[in-house]
Amino acid sequence: MKNRTRQLISTALVTSILSILIGGFAVVSTYRSEIAIIDKRINQIESDVQVNPLDAVSIALLSIEQNNLDLTLGFVTPSGEVTILHKSIGTQLDGPDLRVRTISIPEGEMLIIVASLVDINRSLDINLWKLLIFIIFANILASIATSLLSRSGTAAQERAQREKMQEFLGDAAHELRTPMTVVKGYAELLKGKQLDPERERAAFDRLNSELKRMDFLIGDLLMLAQLGEEGNIDFESIDIAELVRENISDFKEIAPTHPVTSRIDTSAVLIGSEKYLQRFIQNALTNIRLHTPASTLVRVSVSDDKQITIIIEDSGPGLPPESYGEKIRGLKRFDRSRSRDTGGTGLGMSIMNAVIERHKGTFTLRKSELGGLAIEVHLPHA
Repeated sequence: MKNRTRQLISTALVTSILSILIGGFAVVSTYRSEIAIIDKRINQIESDVQVNPLDAVSIALLSIEQNNLDLTLGFVTPSGEVTILHKSIGTQLDGPDLRVRTISIPEGEMLIIVASLVDINRSLDINLWKLLIFIIFANILASIATSLLSRSGTAAQERAQREKMQEFLGDAAHELRTPMTVVKGYAELLKGKQLDPERERAAFDRLNSELKRMDFLIGDLLMLAQLGEEGNIDFESIDIAELVRENISDFKEIAPTHPVTSRIDTSAVLIGSEKYLQRFIQNALTNIRLHTPASTLVRVSVSDDKQITIIIEDSGPGLPPESYGEKIRGLKRFDRSRSRDTGGTGLGMSIMNAVIERHKGTFTLRKSELGGLAIEVHLPHA
């Protein structure tokens, strides 16, 4: 089997496993959570009836009415005759996709509580189809990326690219492990049905928050992967000076408490991707807005000589001393607590560095003369 074929199969296998683990867990957890909510509603009615079984019918009807539950309630006589006491829209006492509970009451009679699972099962089917389509799409992208890597340069370059991809996949799996652990923990808590309503709502909120965080994290990981691929980004002529000025103007509106001074050449043109250079500038300014106190001084300069130099610095607390001058490798994080506090993924610096590397430039972190962090970038014109 050729190396290229082995790479395609390995990439498809890894992509499929990661997609199934992450997407499948999210889909199944959502389905189980929705089933658990229905069971909780039925349990509430059963619990109310057990308090006074002699008046079971009235209590069951009252419980459904007061809690505004979309359930069907039936009364069964000892002879087997069934009377519908309360009917849910589109739900019968028999048929597929039902959650049924029978409650024995005095005189040999029974109550039947029925909940429809049609919408939940339909949602499950839709989510599973979406997951399948995502896996196919991810495998196509991964196969394309692998094909591009396999065609690049010499055998040494191919080995370097494979090692980089393996490092990225390892780092990506590590980054996803923490939110996955949190999601799994909260899913188990909710599955156990041991939480009171207030704590259950808080658990659902936290679960939803972590799923959103995973979505942002996957988005950043996909961007890093795209930046690491060869030949998939369109470059054009860009006035980086004007792009910086526009972002400074936006920053002043969003963060009016941060005084900004700038020294920008009239024009500084290079060949690059406006989308990714825009992301670089936004990340740098957003980091200042989120991680520095109000009234922090901000200074931005753009100069065009033999190469284009961009410096974005502030008077904030900066980074740990050992981080200055350090080369960013992989999914480097300098302060995990900052991303936790602001809800970010913590991969902003890695994305910024990847953008500059893709433009054949240099990216440096140093101590600013203002006292905080200075990001210094040198970019070639072409």
